[in-house]
Formats: sequence, structure tokens, C-alpha cells
Amino acid sequence: MTAVNYYLAADVRELDRIAIQEKGIPGFTLMQRAGQAAFDALQTRWPNTESVICFCGSGNNGGDGYVIAALTAQRGLRSEVIAVGSTDKLKGDARLAYESAVAAGATIVPLDAYTSEELEKFDRSTVLVDAMLGIGLSGNITGQTLDVIRMINASPCSVMSVDIPSGLCSDTGKILGNAIKADLTVTFIGRKLGQVRGSGPAQCGELLFDDLDVPGETYKQVSPAASE
Repeated sequence: MTAVNYYLAADVRELDRIAIQEKGIPGFTLMQRAGQAAFDALQTRWPNTESVICFCGSGNNGGDGYVIAALTAQRGLRSEVIAVGSTDKLKGDARLAYESAVAAGATIVPLDAYTSEELEKFDRSTVLVDAMLGIGLSGNITGQTLDVIRMINASPCSVMSVDIPSGLCSDTGKILGNAIKADLTVTFIGRKLGQVRGSGPAQCGELLFDDLDVPGETYKQVSPAASE
């Protein structure tokens, strides 16, 4: 039986670096694979989904969300992005993902123009995608992001987190001020230790893993934090 390995955030970033710099997989290719894996999981879990609202941050986690928004629009479903943070801050692969969502016809709405009353109009046929914060979070969440987490958690809609629920420490499973309570979390490249420790299982909901076709020898170069 193959052991299931769990990694700290720094080790996952190293796996990502090896895949890009040493194995020659473009970062945007990994982002596209992540978005596709998450979108496929969403459709499998909620086959009757009519609309998808992606809450996207300004980093690569947000980039994954923009890919999901593009795929949603291409499938002919209602696709909307709530930009948590200015889209002007998007760079590199995340910028490319944003441009793909715009080109596909997804609606991009700044957070300041959105209210909790908007979400109350939707039901379980709408899936909210949490693509705000990635694995690098360390301090407690404050400000607008804290408000958004509360808004999502109070919504009647289904919730999917991309890689890790925003507000959950990927190393310890500690809730950093507040955290998304997801029905489904799709995580990539390396399983995060905090997803199975502390509050991790309760916040992640169903946890799915996709290695994004990273070559197996990549994992021989980085030691996991724990194995089961």
C-alpha cells in the first residue's frame, strides 16, 4: 500500500519550484491543470450547478479561480468573479488567468460593488469558489477578507475551496481569525499537513488531491512532514 504524504507549505513551494524550473513545466500550465482539476471536481460533486461565483485573490490562488471562471463560462454556465483585491495587482500567471476569464465572458465584479444580500438570492444550485488565499498565510485575517469569509460561510450556497480553505493554516490546521468552511477542497501537487490536523478536516470538508501530472521523481527531492 502506497503511503500518503503530507507537506509543510515551504515544502510544497519547493515541489512547485522543482516542477517549473527543473522539470520544465510552465507555471501557467500548472495553473491551468489546477483550474481544470477543480472545475471537474465541482461538476462531479454538483452536477446540477447552474452558476459559479469565484472569489479570487490577487495571487496564484486567485489565478486558479480565474481559470475556473473561464472554464465555467466556456461550458455555458453563469460565471462571475468577485475580485477580492484589485485586478491591477495581478501579475504573471495570475494575470494570464484573469485575461482568459475575461476573454471567455466571465463577469468580473470588484468586491466593493458586492454585498451579502447578493448571495442571499442564490441557492444550492450556485457554487461559491474560494480562491482568495493560498498556503502562505501566517497571521490572522482582518479587514475585507474577514468580511468576505463571514459572508461566504453565511451563504446558502455550496462552497469549494481551491488548494486550502482561506484562513486555515496549511502547516498546523489552526484557524487564523476565521476560515472558510468548505464542502469540498481540491488540493494540488502536495497534500498539506494542516488539512488533516487541528481544524483542517472540519474546514476542508471532502478533500480531493491532484498531483497535476508532476513527475514522480520530483517527490524524491523533498521529504514530507508526515506520512500515513
